[in-house]
Amino acid sequence: MTSVHPRYNKIVVPLDGSGWAQRAIPHAVEIARSNDAELILLHIFRAPAHQYADQIALAGQDSQIQAAREQMKQYLIGCRTELRNENVRVRTHMTEGMDVAHLICDFITAEGVDLVVMSTHGRSGIARLMFGSVAHEVMGCVNVPVMLVKPDENNPAV
Repeated sequence: MTSVHPRYNKIVVPLDGSGWAQRAIPHAVEIARSNDAELILLHIFRAPAHQYADQIALAGQDSQIQAAREQMKQYLIGCRTELRNENVRVRTHMTEGMDVAHLICDFITAEGVDLVVMSTHGRSGIARLMFGSVAHEVMGCVNVPVMLVKPDENNPAV
């Protein structure tokens, strides 16, 4: 008789604070539960470009950036608390940088993540060309499965 080993041990859900991104969480929770896996809620905080740091400080925007960083931290803690109340093994991680997709990929590699579950945000056509697709870039730079959750067009995210 062969023993059954969970396929996934660590599942990462990249979140940007939007309702679209949050739609990936229930899918990740279901997979985490069936595999007794740890869920990691990941956020890449896009700090202002270093070349503008002096101007931002002079303009007094530094406190607004710090407030936005703290707001995202509280959002992640709220998601984590809600999932822990549902008996899900979950932790959060926040890092800063401009190249969101590559920072996600670096985290996945460094942490030994087995699965990525993320929303596609539903962009297509010109918007996708202009903004790029973080999901598409992540798929191209990791060697683990990436589950894409398409937003429900009939029920827009809040």
